Amino acid sequence: MKKKLFLLLSSPVNEFENRVYTARIAIYFSQSIKNSPLLLMASLILSSYQTYLDSSLILLAIWQSVFTITIVAIYLIDKEGNTLVSENADYPALKKKLTQRFYFGLFIGLLFSLSPFTLLNDVPLDHVQLYYIFLICLFAIILISNISFPEYYIAYGILILPSILLHALTRFDDHSQGVIAFSSFFLLFGVLLMSRKSIEMSKSALNEVVYSITLKDQMLEMIEMQEVIEHQAHHDELTGLANRRKFEEEAVKIENRAKNFGGIFGLIYVDLDKFKPINDTYGHQYGDWVLQEIAKRITSCTRETDLVCRMGGDEFCVLIKNVTDKAELEHLSELLKNRIKMPFAIDGIDFKLGASMGAAIYPADGKNVDSLVSSADHKMYAEKKAAQS
Repeated sequence: MKKKLFLLLSSPVNEFENRVYTARIAIYFSQSIKNSPLLLMASLILSSYQTYLDSSLILLAIWQSVFTITIVAIYLIDKEGNTLVSENADYPALKKKLTQRFYFGLFIGLLFSLSPFTLLNDVPLDHVQLYYIFLICLFAIILISNISFPEYYIAYGILILPSILLHALTRFDDHSQGVIAFSSFFLLFGVLLMSRKSIEMSKSALNEVVYSITLKDQMLEMIEMQEVIEHQAHHDELTGLANRRKFEEEAVKIENRAKNFGGIFGLIYVDLDKFKPINDTYGHQYGDWVLQEIAKRITSCTRETDLVCRMGGDEFCVLIKNVTDKAELEHLSELLKNRIKMPFAIDGIDFKLGASMGAAIYPADGKNVDSLVSSADHKMYAEKKAAQS
């Protein structure tokens, strides 16, 4: 990942890298937008300090005005970057905004690097050193807020730290050669050290992003797997309808609700007529296709609040959660019967089935689900027997 540590010099080659790069840019804009007020405050402190040292007010006013305008522009760029992130913009759009932010940030770094040269020549050495320390502290702020964007930090340091050294070399006289030599070594070493530290922190931030995305993917995969297992446990694999287990769980809930708060619910048991000859004549594949077609037909006649279940074989059950009276239940039974009887063709073969049904309503036909199922089952077989005689 070393070559891919620098966002402006790399491009993702797969979906995972695209997500990693996008996440890093999102982190950068989120941190950077908070950093703009700090940089503006730092510029005001620098200007106040230079005013205290009797620097040129005109020069300071120009410097502060340019700085403030640039900070406002940077803030707007960061805000647009955050908006792109919230809108799930693609990586090229985010990288374009990041590149724009990079150049504006370098201009801010250039303004900071030029600020020591606005100091008067007669400013005491200790005051100038204090000014240097303040600029280095600003450098540390940039480090904290740009760990996911190391090239910006390194470029910023190359602008500020050597400029301090250059100012020291041009500012102090021969009596300060020892101080200058020591400062030169310290500042040059500081550029290398802080750049190295920035890369280390960026690697750590990159690893955290990779770990976070990987962990999120694993959690989503586990959730999806649990949903699949849950669906398989409560649904018929062939038709996609609820299975007997789902029926029993929902029926108990509806029964308890009816007992506690009042209400009427019912169920319709459906058993297909003349289904077995289909398997015997055309094979189980055609039998499965017929069951799938019947499942669609039953579902098309019911409401979203109703639960359509395949109880096994060629038996189905419709659990009606809200029903006004027995007449409504019988009307639905007749609707289902007529819908199922309509002929259809599969793979050029015509089919026409019938269905025997039994309806039961709570509490008229039973005080609990088991008694309702038993009542509907008896009515269904009575109807089938009557049709066969």
